Amino acid sequence: MSKVRWAALTATVAMTASVFATLSDAILIDTVSGSKHWQTVFTNEVSLRWNWATNTVRAELVIAGMNGTVTTNFIPSVSNYVWRTFETAVPSAEDIYDLTLRFFASGDGLVEAWTGRLAVVSGAFGGTAVDAVGTSPAWSKVKGTAILPYDATWTVASNAVNPQIVIAKVGGAVQTNAFANTAGYCGWKLRNSGWGYGTFDLTLSFASVTNEWAAEVTRPLDGTMVRMQ
Repeated sequence: MSKVRWAALTATVAMTASVFATLSDAILIDTVSGSKHWQTVFTNEVSLRWNWATNTVRAELVIAGMNGTVTTNFIPSVSNYVWRTFETAVPSAEDIYDLTLRFFASGDGLVEAWTGRLAVVSGAFGGTAVDAVGTSPAWSKVKGTAILPYDATWTVASNAVNPQIVIAKVGGAVQTNAFANTAGYCGWKLRNSGWGYGTFDLTLSFASVTNEWAAEVTRPLDGTMVRMQ
């Protein structure tokens, strides 16, 4: 299974009435293939392009997020698709998407499959409120969904591999999320997923690295609480 070879590039070149061109804004180019930048959406329209495998008659694109799944089919005359991730200038909710593009031969035999993962984080659009108070209780609270970033560059070891994020509810369920890439995102869906409310311990670790990173967060009850005596 090969990694998806989709890329989105946005640039604007304006032409003046006197036919003089102006330069487009600078574009960040990250040459580190394992960087989280390659998994982060920076525009609400993502252009997906592909080459058809030999002897294929149709392709199926599945985009699965924490809040739903969309499936689109293509014929060999189509080699691109514009995926509109959200409708507003800044996303109203963060999400992480697993993209799978499958190519089928006549008779629906699977020929090849490409996969990829993209995260929509509001901070990439300047839409995240920053709480500068380090002791603020907001830092330790979660609500319905959360995007957890991880990166081997947080360690001092160059041989860090096989990252995993463990989410353990105090007195409850434990979920281990293992990843192949040393940098990326983990989606944590709390609402309607059986997690309930309470305190959660989160740990990030890498193989061949002694240290681990830990955090404790709480999910308070929704709505208004009234205490009566």
